[in-house]
Amino acid sequence: MAGIAKITLVGNLGRDPETRYTPNGKMNVRFTMAVSRRFNDQSGQQQERTNWYSVTAWGGLAETLDRMAQNGYLSKGKQVYVDGRFETREYQDQQGQTRTSLDVTANELQLLGSRADSEGGFGGGGYGAEAGAAAGAGAAASRSQDRPDQEDQPGTIEEVPWDDGEPPF
Repeated sequence: MAGIAKITLVGNLGRDPETRYTPNGKMNVRFTMAVSRRFNDQSGQQQERTNWYSVTAWGGLAETLDRMAQNGYLSKGKQVYVDGRFETREYQDQQGQTRTSLDVTANELQLLGSRADSEGGFGGGGYGAEAGAAAGAGAAASRSQDRPDQEDQPGTIEEVPWDDGEPPF
């Protein structure tokens, strides 16, 4: 059974964003995102756990992220903040095992990390009005009112699970 919830993530892109289109021409941008946490186990040894999320952006946010990716500012390894809607989905992997995909539909994305990492060649102000907003050391982009109709949701796109057995990082 799938659940839907609001989620906020800070992590790193696991692969370069991929731009796709639905059969009726709606653009979306997809990427994987690794979110790690460190903790001490019962014996005091430091442990690290990483969860992988499949993130999809639609509409104006997708257009902005596509431009950012084309210009090299949104790529594998970049640290980002993502706010969106979270949903779990079960699927069968190539070996017939039932797996769970952690899917996020992004409403907002902000580049994090150092100023040089997130701004690149854009001097001083991030992406300005073209991306939706500029924010301090990084650029932010928000989805506008052009939310996709229900038939334009990720279910209408060729369902290809991001999990291929190996972490994409």
